Amino acid sequence: MQSFSGFASRGLFYNIIRSVDEELASLVHAGKGLAPFSCSPVYSFNGERRVPCFSKISRGLLEVYFTVFDEKLINTLIGFIQGKLGGGEISLGRGVAKLNSIFFTEIFYEKLYESAEPVESFKINFITPTYFRSSPIEFNEDSSRISDKKAFTPYKFIVFPDPVLMFKSIIRVWRFFSDYKIDFKDFINWLESGSVVVSGYPQGIKTRIVYEHPTTNKWCVGFTGEVYFTIIKELYDIEMSRLVDMLLKFAEYSNVGGGKTAGLGVIKYSPKSLTELTDRNSDHTELG
Repeated sequence: MQSFSGFASRGLFYNIIRSVDEELASLVHAGKGLAPFSCSPVYSFNGERRVPCFSKISRGLLEVYFTVFDEKLINTLIGFIQGKLGGGEISLGRGVAKLNSIFFTEIFYEKLYESAEPVESFKINFITPTYFRSSPIEFNEDSSRISDKKAFTPYKFIVFPDPVLMFKSIIRVWRFFSDYKIDFKDFINWLESGSVVVSGYPQGIKTRIVYEHPTTNKWCVGFTGEVYFTIIKELYDIEMSRLVDMLLKFAEYSNVGGGKTAGLGVIKYSPKSLTELTDRNSDHTELG
């Protein structure tokens, strides 16, 4: 690969859309707002374990995933499946892959909410490099806000699993595309009060630079690794914890942070429900 395989996945997505509707592909590519899709990197397999590819892809079975939030794009993908597969070969980076199979899942926002369960703690595996954007708040020496911010960059990039920035990035996508509206104001206030905190990363987190192309200066830095989170006991709220569960299940499809269309911010969410914790505590009581 010329660069991180997530960029090749994005290129494949645009090529698929362009093969059916060139005008739509151009509109999506030129869009300045939230992109109506996200991509995974290209995955290879080590036994049964799926492994994200960075700069090299071996021969054998590969997988790539697209999540689409826009109905017109969905219909365009269906058009590709129905009539544009050609000889069953697709371009992937510099190479050509033979199309083996296509599968899809339809996800409903309302069902994500209805099936959400209260959680007390959870683990997130940040599978591909992840970073978050944050608008800086600048202060003078006397701690008052600086009125003229023209001298400052509009964003700073955070290479750390900050819970507030992570959930805000997920909420932004939900608000923009979801047909099931939720008022997240109380949830954001609850988050900003310090309700969800990082409780550890026993095996550490690592930072990695990924380049969009080796000869350009387009690159970003992101972190990977398993991170544990907990909800502070004194601030625990069942409905807020259900929204935590709902948003993180959604984020497994949408990705988190920046570069979602290029396979960045791919996560695996592992919750601990209140039921599991109650059962565990009951077992301890009986043993005691």
